[in-house]
Amino acid sequence: MLEDLRSWVVQNKLKAVFGFWAAGLTTSLAVQWSRPIPTQLKLIHSRVYAQALTLAGLGMAGLVSWMEEGGQGPHPAPKATGVS
Repeated sequence: MLEDLRSWVVQNKLKAVFGFWAAGLTTSLAVQWSRPIPTQLKLIHSRVYAQALTLAGLGMAGLVSWMEEGGQGPHPAPKATGVS
């Protein structure tokens, strides 16, 4: 199951990050709705929390991509060839 999830995330990175953002925003709105603050602040706080979760999701997608490549270091840049 974990291998299937990992392969899906590798193939659908943007969908995974968007789904993580949407789930974070929904959860954050649900939590914020019970607080006694104005609605505008509830929306702003929820958006900020969702953005933080999105950054975490991007980091996880990058980590999965790095692990997919085998965890090798940076690839050497090709040598430039000048035209003489």
